[in-house]
Amino acid sequence: MSNTELKATFNTAPALYEDVRPGYPAELIRDVIDLSGLEDNNRVLEIGCGTGKATRPFAERRYELVCLDIGADLIAVARESLKEFPNVSFVTEAFEEWEPEGKFNLIISATAFHWVDPKVRYLKASEVLKSNGFLAIFSNQHVRKDEGFFAESQRLYDKYYVPLTTNRPTHATDFPGVEAFQDPIKRVYPWTQAYSSEQYIKLLGTYSGHIALSEENKRLLFEGITNLIETKYNGRITKYYEAVLDLRQRR
Repeated sequence: MSNTELKATFNTAPALYEDVRPGYPAELIRDVIDLSGLEDNNRVLEIGCGTGKATRPFAERRYELVCLDIGADLIAVARESLKEFPNVSFVTEAFEEWEPEGKFNLIISATAFHWVDPKVRYLKASEVLKSNGFLAIFSNQHVRKDEGFFAESQRLYDKYYVPLTTNRPTHATDFPGVEAFQDPIKRVYPWTQAYSSEQYIKLLGTYSGHIALSEENKRLLFEGITNLIETKYNGRITKYYEAVLDLRQRR
């Protein structure tokens, strides 16, 4: 399955994505706003808005938001969830093909920038931003634990999970257009979330690699994980995250 096909898998489960995908730490959002010097009525572009997990805190602050996503069903959920905010508009289109109207003070992309064509992502971002504007890339990263549930569940992944693509680095120094930005400000925000077995299986069902598994492998993997949580962890586990921010100012 190609990256283009894989990134389209998110649109198959918009309600599930909205229900169980985590948002982002309030401290991270505050840092993006403070460090970028965002002011009232400034324009913000969001690349890959999904169901609006990262959109809401910016919408609540009344910035003018233009939100892009290739998933029409994802955008439908976001539009309904954020319907009380007239300052937010949605466009069902890939960033690579989208034609902007005017420039933006800030671009945000939450767990989505790695899906943008690497030949385009920084180059077009620099063209869309105003002079001295900012690009904020952030995501929730899983913190691997070499003991307990996550170590034990690895045996199930070794048996049933077949990675469908190679790693897609979000940040690098050699992508076209990256030279248009100053050196990044990088920050990490550790946090945790408890999940029941049902909630955790729902969460896994929103990840592109899991969605794209064969139905048989997915069933066996999910059944094995559910059984492990229920029998050895009293039906509940804690997942460790690090929200990672990469903030760059346009030269």
